[in-house]
Amino acid sequence: MAYRIPPGEVMERFTEEEMIRLVAYQNLYGPLGPKRLDYVAARLGMDVAAPHMKKGVRPKLSDHLVQWSRNARPRKTGRELLAVVKGIHAGLTGSERKTR
Repeated sequence: MAYRIPPGEVMERFTEEEMIRLVAYQNLYGPLGPKRLDYVAARLGMDVAAPHMKKGVRPKLSDHLVQWSRNARPRKTGRELLAVVKGIHAGLTGSERKTR
């Protein structure tokens, strides 16, 4: 159940700075609310991952969004899946750094 604040109470409950931040966030990333919480969570994931990525690499929103439909997911071949697993293994063992 969504909690709604009557318009008259908004100005009483939020400071001017909080209102400015909410409006700025919505202008950048879209409206807040139950329909967009997956985007809010994905954006949070991007912000958490960004400092830990290699220099010059930026996280993508699509990497953090949950794809709910099986049909929307791209099918991968066995070779592509093997490459993903090898990449994960190299990252965990540090062998990627040794080869450079």
